[in-house]
Amino acid sequence: MATLESRLVSIVGDKTAKVLHEHFEMSSIGDLLRHYPRRYVVRGELSDIESLIEGEEVTIFAKVESTKVRRIPGRKGAIVETIVTDGRATLILTFFNQAWREKDLRAGRQGLFAGKVGVFKGKRQLAHPDYLLIPEGDDVDAAIGDFAGRYLPVYPATAKLPSWKIAQCVRLALDALEEISDYVPRELLDELHFPDFMTALREVHNPTSAEAAEIARQRLTFDEALLMQLFLVLRRNEVRAATTKNRAPRDNGLLAAFDSRIPFELTAGQKSVWNEISQDLASTHPMYRLLQGDVGS
Repeated sequence: MATLESRLVSIVGDKTAKVLHEHFEMSSIGDLLRHYPRRYVVRGELSDIESLIEGEEVTIFAKVESTKVRRIPGRKGAIVETIVTDGRATLILTFFNQAWREKDLRAGRQGLFAGKVGVFKGKRQLAHPDYLLIPEGDDVDAAIGDFAGRYLPVYPATAKLPSWKIAQCVRLALDALEEISDYVPRELLDELHFPDFMTALREVHNPTSAEAAEIARQRLTFDEALLMQLFLVLRRNEVRAATTKNRAPRDNGLLAAFDSRIPFELTAGQKSVWNEISQDLASTHPMYRLLQGDVGS
């Protein structure tokens, strides 16, 4: 079994661990599991091809409309052109010298297609995209493997590591991860209607519903905010535990001389703030205070 601190190489192997580190600065299983999906595609709901922007690295869920092999005039080899659709718009996929893909990308097949959006002769296309097809069969929703769930996570990805390969790594990590005791009290989780930590991790990466994914994301965001607040409290306590020489104001000191030359009367708020700062300066502990106010004229 593995922990969040376990190294990625122990789960995904040297090659994939190197790519994850180079592109996402991931070293541990915890780093990978905190790489949350950007969005989800829903089985049966095809992506909006019209919204694709030239130059973007995208992952779309689409249906193959047609595939043909076109010979290159005056040259050896051929180009496979596949047209995929969302039911409204189309996108061209091109593969050079890979005629075998004609049998793979048959009309009617659905899957995830990933690549950089380009435009050729006014038409959107993906050149040499990666893809992962949904298993065929009478009961697709019961198919095991990469498309076992209705909600398919789409991760921030790169050309070397498309979204579904990251999803495969995440599944390996979740399967190997030992149960983690939740540090947030059960009473607080019940009050906030949040799941426990392990459930949140599983639901954000492999949600059973859109609502479950959103609640899981809220729980994990809450964790980040809570840990930040706890860190600030610890820092504040460290500062308060430190000692320094006090700097109590003197009646005949520089500050008194400065105040006597101000051509106006300090406001009640300014006097109150100065009294608090004076108490801090008179203490044997460093001051830890933020002064905020409006600039007047």
